[in-house]
Amino acid sequence: MTKAYIASWIDIAIKDLEVSKILFENKMYSNSFYHFQQASEKGLKAYAFMVKTYTSENDANRTGHYTLKIFEDSANERQKEVDFLKDYKFDAIIGSEVLDEYSNNLKNSLNALPQKKEIFEYSNEILIEILKIISELKDYNLDFTIDFKEHLIVKMDLIFKEIYMFNPEKVEEERKDFEEFIKDENQLNDLIESAKEHLKNRLNEHHFVLILYYSNLLSHNHNNKSRYPELDFNPLEYYNLSCPIIQKLPEFTQYLESTLFQLKDWNNRIS
Repeated sequence: MTKAYIASWIDIAIKDLEVSKILFENKMYSNSFYHFQQASEKGLKAYAFMVKTYTSENDANRTGHYTLKIFEDSANERQKEVDFLKDYKFDAIIGSEVLDEYSNNLKNSLNALPQKKEIFEYSNEILIEILKIISELKDYNLDFTIDFKEHLIVKMDLIFKEIYMFNPEKVEEERKDFEEFIKDENQLNDLIESAKEHLKNRLNEHHFVLILYYSNLLSHNHNNKSRYPELDFNPLEYYNLSCPIIQKLPEFTQYLESTLFQLKDWNNRIS
């Protein structure tokens, strides 16, 4: 998809959020929450186009308002990667417990997602915990261990052993190159700094994806509930300052706004 097409999703999401803020200030809470949901949905779809999870307009149309399907698909893909690593014995390098814990977290995350027509109501305590998680990831400082060199040597030795059977000659050649590389402190320091920068960028991306995830999770299916009355339900009465999500909406709006502008910056940098 073109940068201009993706930018249109982001720009409209930003406008939706601006409208949400104005409506909130004027105490029109149900309408405000609806536009927050719309901004969340468009922001996530824009990101899906950027990382090529979506490759056509039909992908976005098939998802509809159930944007949580993006996270379902992503979790299933990550599980396939875990299975691949185990099949090829890479759990000896990464650690079986680490992979098992990651796999269990994926399963628990999938089980916790609301279904297509479900509407979850989140307590004030849960919303506070979500905001805490977002804040902690934002402020997380990445530090490498002092014995990084020794750690790298051990891990590379495990990798060479695991892949030796596939191409012994190539492995021995790469092992010798690595041994020469590790002797050069300048090269090693460059590698460490490069790895730090890469991981820092990945954590930054995870932070904004987490905001998109929670924004869509919290507003899931409220696109209809916040707009349409039912026999014993009036959205104008229901969405008020006694409702936990409405109380916390300005905080989530602030996080979502920073995410949308980050998406805009990333999209501008795509070549």
